[in-house]
Amino acid sequence: MIHRVSYFRIRNWAILLIFVPSLVPINTWVLAQAQPPPPAAAPGSPAEPANLQAIEATYQAEISSAKFKRLEAVATLAGKLKGEESHELWRYYLDTVVSEELFSQAEKTAEKLLLVKDLPVDIRALAEATHIIAEARRGALEESLTSVKKLFVTPAEPKNEDLIIPVHVQLGLVEVYLRTIVDAGRYDLARKAIDVISASTKSEDVLDYLQGEKKSLERIGKPVPAVKGVDVDGRPFELSTLKGKPVLIVFWATWDEISEDQLDTIADLSEANKDKGLQVVTINVDRLRENAEPPADLAVDIRRFLVERNLLWKSLISDTGEKDYANILGVRYLPSNLVIDKTGVVRHVDRSPQGLTSAVAEVCK
Repeated sequence: MIHRVSYFRIRNWAILLIFVPSLVPINTWVLAQAQPPPPAAAPGSPAEPANLQAIEATYQAEISSAKFKRLEAVATLAGKLKGEESHELWRYYLDTVVSEELFSQAEKTAEKLLLVKDLPVDIRALAEATHIIAEARRGALEESLTSVKKLFVTPAEPKNEDLIIPVHVQLGLVEVYLRTIVDAGRYDLARKAIDVISASTKSEDVLDYLQGEKKSLERIGKPVPAVKGVDVDGRPFELSTLKGKPVLIVFWATWDEISEDQLDTIADLSEANKDKGLQVVTINVDRLRENAEPPADLAVDIRRFLVERNLLWKSLISDTGEKDYANILGVRYLPSNLVIDKTGVVRHVDRSPQGLTSAVAEVCK
């Protein structure tokens, strides 16, 4: 069974589990948002947005700033109250930090909160996790691993089960942390983190995820496996024919909003690197879901989807047996991608849209 974990987009603490014949998705945080949002423009700034993307970035930054200002008011109030009233506000504060991807902005508040004595274990864990993820995102990766050891190697053992960190929260925190490291290209550190957490976790779900991550990282530095088949236009395709050119393989599904959205980023990358010979191959995994359309019908839908968006690269459909490209390429997550150099060796895996830019640039030299 292949496990699929989406990039991290949490808008609440629940994890959605959908069991299919060969795919188990867990929707959590999306790493497309792994970097902190850009700072809001200073009031009265004369600079005008140059394009739609700049307008959207400014708008999102302003929203983020307003949300955080509200949160800081919550933190101020929580600091004035005592007992359960204070704890409930801190839980609200930290839950919102996670759901709104405000780790970097909340780091200092989280550090101050960790100095409070007799803090409930769930609040302390979320505060420590906020600090850890903020550390990783500002590039302090080695320091963040030390913090991870503190959080996972010596966990508290409260008698009150209500204060034990839920498994889905642990899983989400581990996932976003590892994805941040992977997106920075520090695969060596990701392996260390996996070993550290694996040695201490008591959760089979967390351990299973970590082992899957470790297996995924094993693809790096090895020749890409052979992929043969027929594309959605009915034409024969063989990955080996692309040797000598940099290749980006992208897995996606029409029912996965995050991986579908990423196709726009892939289109921009393809256009920016077409003169350097970049070859993009997309592989749809709709067939791995229960009650999926027959291959012929699905090919028509996918072809229409790609043509409407002017996405003209090679596209395959992962199915079963020799056509189970997800299994052949060791893919467990959506969205997922492999960056392959001109010699046919896998150099990067599962990078976010931001991380893909540098990864693709490396193999296009």
